[in-house]
Order: sequence, then structure tokens, then C-alpha cells
Amino acid sequence: MIMFDFGPSIFAQGALLFYVIGLLMRDGLKLRLFLLAGTSCYLAYYYTIADQPLWDAIISSSAIGIANLYAIFSILLERTTFTMSHEDKELYAHFPTMTPGQFRRIMRFAHHVDVTRTQKLTCEGHPPQALYFVSHGPMTLERDDRSVALSGGQFIGEVSFIGGRDTPASATVSVSKGARFVSWDRRKLDRELEKSKPIANAFSALFNRDLSAKVTQSWPGAYAPK
Repeated sequence: MIMFDFGPSIFAQGALLFYVIGLLMRDGLKLRLFLLAGTSCYLAYYYTIADQPLWDAIISSSAIGIANLYAIFSILLERTTFTMSHEDKELYAHFPTMTPGQFRRIMRFAHHVDVTRTQKLTCEGHPPQALYFVSHGPMTLERDDRSVALSGGQFIGEVSFIGGRDTPASATVSVSKGARFVSWDRRKLDRELEKSKPIANAFSALFNRDLSAKVTQSWPGAYAPK
């Protein structure tokens, strides 16, 4: 049975308690927070247990604590949006299958474009060079000499992206002045998805949601954007 006292050993006992509780946690953030509390207790113990602080032990525990703080900060970045700009937070709302950390990773090589004049994103019969997400603004889809007006909040080129680099677009999609979109170079995005299975799965789920939403809207079935 552990006996608690109010001398310096109380810090060692507290550290033990925090370590045991932390190691029982399945959540990585909670585990590290308890370990950090345990490290803090050990620092207090090493400082007070002897006539002189045990500096070697204090320095070693401090290094462990700093490494733990770095990991905690990384986890917080992965789970929260507090370092995102207002624009990125608005865009992230369209990516519900991704964690904030995954979203940050793919946005590192994304290009933001504010459209000032009509611009083609895909051309029927030609493989797109990029994957696009139009966050808002007017779009026009053209196929077989017919056109359909589209609204923002959807991917353009995702079916071709899923099919592979040589898969041609089945329609021509243009964005008009006032639209805003982000684009990813297909080769760079392919490499990122190859490196991270979780991000690849998140994109797959996102594409499924996007395609399902398109099917339920009142577009002519044959003209849903590809």
C-alpha cells in the first residue's frame, strides 16, 4: 500500500499516480497530458528531495517534458482549427471527412484562385492537369453542345482523378468572374495520397459524398460534372 506524506516524496507519489493513469488512457492527448503532469511532479521532487537540486535529473526530465509538449502541440494542430485563417476555416467546412491536420497537409501545395474572368478548368476529352474544388461562384458545364449552370461547393475533375492520370474529362467546366477555387497538381496529390493512407481514405469518402450530392440534385444525369 502506498503511504502518502507531505514531504518531497509526495511529488514522487503524485508522479507515479499521473503516470499510471496516463498509461491507462487510450486517447493520445490525454495520455500525454497526464505524463506531462507526472514529469512536472518529478521536477518538483528532484528540486526538493536533497539539500541541493538534482540538476542532472532535472535537466533530463525537462528534456522529456519539452519533447512531450511538442507532441501535445502536434496533436492539437491535428485536431483543432485555431491556427487556420478565416478563409481556410470556411474552406475546411467543405472537407468534413478530414481532420484539421490532414486538411493542412493537402493545403500546403494547393493554389487559391480568385477568378477575374471566365476560365476553363476541364476540357472534354482531355485529362485534367489538376483536381479542383470550387468553393463558391458561378460555373458552367458543357457537353455535347449543351450547357448546365452549376453552383459552388463541389469538386471538379474528381472522377478523372479517381480513374487515373490518363482518364479524360467527360465535360468542359468553366468558372466565371467572382468564383473562387483551389487546385492541386495531380502528381503532387497522388504522391501525398500514396504516402498517407488515412488522407487517401478521407479523400475517397469525400468524393463519395460529393458524387452522391450531385446525383441527388436536379442536374441532367448525363451532365453531372466529371
